[in-house]
Amino acid sequence: MEVKAYRQNRNRVSIGLVVLIDADTSTPQERLDWLARTLADDEQQNRQPDEAIAIFVPKRNIETWIHYLQGESVNEEDTYSKFPNNEANCKPSVENLAEQCRSQNILKEAPPSLQLACGELQRLLQLL
Repeated sequence: MEVKAYRQNRNRVSIGLVVLIDADTSTPQERLDWLARTLADDEQQNRQPDEAIAIFVPKRNIETWIHYLQGESVNEEDTYSKFPNNEANCKPSVENLAEQCRSQNILKEAPPSLQLACGELQRLLQLL
């Protein structure tokens, strides 16, 4: 598992671990709880405050965030279309999001799971 590899190497090299998992029809918290149980089943501790592990959980799917970033009105219940054969089209929007998160200027109307992800990014950047 990636967490085990991170923990084995974190004192030798400057690394972080980013986990991205859709919530689908669950809540982000239910998905986080599932990840914690998975670690426990593998006899590992849950993520510790000093570990550079960030967990991003888009509610429904990542396309919700991408459609929001492209200026669409979204909610976290509907399924939004993928971008087949045009995946790179969202790169400018994602770069803009990264800057908004780094500067803590994420808009209040952003989907709640996206706001949580920005908090995770801030936590990760403080540890690296």
